[in-house]
Amino acid sequence: MDFDSILTGLAVTSAVTAIIGAGAIKAAPGFARWATNKVATFFR
Repeated sequence: MDFDSILTGLAVTSAVTAIIGAGAIKAAPGFARWATNKVATFFR
């Protein structure tokens, strides 16, 4: 059985997951600030 395609698929999947995770970490502070402002304006 040839596992090359499976291992390549796993490597690509982990790389894509890492890129998405890094983007989420980079976007989190801005999103948290936006969400806090939305909640604060809701209670005004």
